[in-house]
Amino acid sequence: MRKAQYQPAQDQQLTDAQEVHFAKEFKKADIAGGYRRPNVREAKRENPDLKR
Repeated sequence: MRKAQYQPAQDQQLTDAQEVHFAKEFKKADIAGGYRRPNVREAKRENPDLKR
C-alpha cells in the first residue's frame, strides 16, 4: 500500500492545522492539473474499497 505525503514547507515548523490546510490545497491543485487521476485509478485497482 502506497501513501503520498506533501511537504509544503521544508525546514519550517508548521502547526497541525497549517499542515492539513496545505495538504488540502495541494490536493485541489493536483486535481485541477489532472495529476491525481492516474494515481487514483492505480490506487483503486490495488484497493477497490477506496472512496476518493
